[in-house]
Amino acid sequence: MTQEAFGPNLRRIRLQRGISLKQLAEATKVPEDLWAAFERNDVSRWPAGIFARAYVRQYALAIGVDPDSTVDEFCRWFPQGDRRAEKLVRNHAEIVGHSLDWEDYAPPDADSDRRGAAPSPRSSFRETQSPLAALFGRVRRTFGKA
Repeated sequence: MTQEAFGPNLRRIRLQRGISLKQLAEATKVPEDLWAAFERNDVSRWPAGIFARAYVRQYALAIGVDPDSTVDEFCRWFPQGDRRAEKLVRNHAEIVGHSLDWEDYAPPDADSDRRGAAPSPRSSFRETQSPLAALFGRVRRTFGKA
């Protein structure tokens, strides 16, 4: 499937199942005009990230298609579905004037079972800390590095 076919395909399924935009809007609590635009692949007025994915999931559930594969496909074609948190975290840090040390750890193979992956350096460090040192670290992070 191409990006151009994403919204129109969902619209076709919705119409085949006899669901109107009004019914969809009532079921999802999302305005009809946003759904009409979505079916034309216009997500310019949509929120980004988790909120956009939540809208797509609601749409999929309302018309009876697989929500996971629909959200995955949306994320593949549209930047609003971006699952990476870094941009959002950096923007929030900038707004509040926080100096950010960003670390985006991802397992070496995203398709593998992460439970079997080697622990991240941070988790192995925490496992070797004494309970008192761990408590002190939490207090330091809570009240700042005084």
